Amino acid sequence: MSSQQATDELEVAHDEELPAAIEAIRSRRSGHNFDADEQLDDETLEAVIRDAALAPSSYNLQPWEFVAVQDDETLDEIVELAYGQEHIKEAGTAILVLGHTEPETADEVFQQWADAGRMDEEAADETKATAVGMYDDERMGRDYGIRNASLAAENILLSAHARGLTATPMIGFDHAGVSDLLDAPEDKVPVMLIAIGPSGGDEPERLPRRDVDEILHRESY
Repeated sequence: MSSQQATDELEVAHDEELPAAIEAIRSRRSGHNFDADEQLDDETLEAVIRDAALAPSSYNLQPWEFVAVQDDETLDEIVELAYGQEHIKEAGTAILVLGHTEPETADEVFQQWADAGRMDEEAADETKATAVGMYDDERMGRDYGIRNASLAAENILLSAHARGLTATPMIGFDHAGVSDLLDAPEDKVPVMLIAIGPSGGDEPERLPRRDVDEILHRESY
């Protein structure tokens, strides 16, 4: 069965309400075919990051940062640290997605909650204490940053696809090496690399995905 046939079979009546969003989700691919002669322009890069920043975020802490790299020499070094994944250089832009391991945005965010009238000052302080308390556990704080930043990374992929670009995420790279190369602070955990750039054409047909009947568990596992 082709990927298009599989998509057609998944269509249901309410897909017509947001057809572009459904189409973007179902047709997005992690591509490796980039146009090495074209470069991602600043306006598009900023628009993609703006879309990333609209991702869901627990407590709205937005514990993410993005480092975009377009310098050829630096991209060559990233390719080496990513075990020879040449499509990073071919894409022309690499984005390192980082997650916070400290609640550095908490004061500002919870003040915004109070200022917006979503909760009073006392409730905002109590909720902030709960959110900040998660970081008392080093692993929980790290996981919090990774999970939230991963949601933002998916927005990058969907935004790129909607704009006719190709993008592919990678977790297979020397995390410490890339962080050092890009001067990332020690309290920012590298979550993934994303190669993004103008498309070089069609990609191979999507490999099979696990069936819903196999992965959907109802009421319990």
